Amino acid sequence: MAETDPLGKNWKLWGGILAFIAAVVIVGLVFIRPSTPEPEAAHTVPAPSVPAETVEPSASPTASKSSSGDCPALSTDTTFPNEAPDTEWKRHPAGMLLPVSDSHGPAKMDGDFWRCFSHTPSGAVMSGITLLFDFSSGGVLDAAADSTQREVLFEEWKNAETPAEFPLISGFRVMDSSDQTASIEYLAPVADQYAYTRVNVLWDEKANDWRLDLSSGEPAWDTTLNVSSYTDFN
Repeated sequence: MAETDPLGKNWKLWGGILAFIAAVVIVGLVFIRPSTPEPEAAHTVPAPSVPAETVEPSASPTASKSSSGDCPALSTDTTFPNEAPDTEWKRHPAGMLLPVSDSHGPAKMDGDFWRCFSHTPSGAVMSGITLLFDFSSGGVLDAAADSTQREVLFEEWKNAETPAEFPLISGFRVMDSSDQTASIEYLAPVADQYAYTRVNVLWDEKANDWRLDLSSGEPAWDTTLNVSSYTDFN
C-alpha cells in the first residue's frame, strides 16, 4: 500500500514536495529534512505490495571501472530497462522507502546523501527519485547539479512542512536517455488514482555519478490513466 498524505491538503510543492493529484484536487507531500531525531541507519524492509508483472531475470551485467570521484565500480549494462533492476527497498533516514540495486545503486548511503549510481539507463532510473528525495527531504544541496534553480528551490524547500507519510513509488518510464542526460517518469498510487512526475538527471564527470537537474524548474505531478505504459519496480 502506498504511503500517502491525507487528501484535500495543499502542501508547498517541492523543496521537499511531491504534489499528487487526487480527483481534481492537487495534493502535495512535502519532502523536507525532519527537525526531530538524528536519522537512524538505513535498514532493509520487505518490498512494497505493488502490482508487478512477472519478468525473466536479465543477464548479469558487467562492472565498470571507477574513473573519478569516490563511487565504486557498478554495472555497464546499457540495455534499455524494459524491466526493473533487481531491487530491495530501504528506508531513507528522512523517512521514504526507496529502491536500491546492487548493480545500479545507490552504492553509497552516507546519511541523507544516497548516491553512486551506474552510468547506464538503469542507473538513471534508480537515481532520479532518490536524488530528488536527497535534495528535498534530506536537505543535500549537492544531490543536484549547479544551477540558478537549484539555489532558489533549495531555499524555498528547506523550511517547508514535514509530512507524516511519504508516497510509495510503484513504477517508472524512461522518457529520454543518453550518456549525459536522462528523463524519467515515476508513478505512485494516490487513493484510487495514479500520479506521476518527471525527473531529469545529468551525468557529473567529476563525481562519476548522476545528479538531479533542476535547471528547468521543480518537477510537477499530474494524474494518469495510462498505467500500463510504466514498468513496475520489483
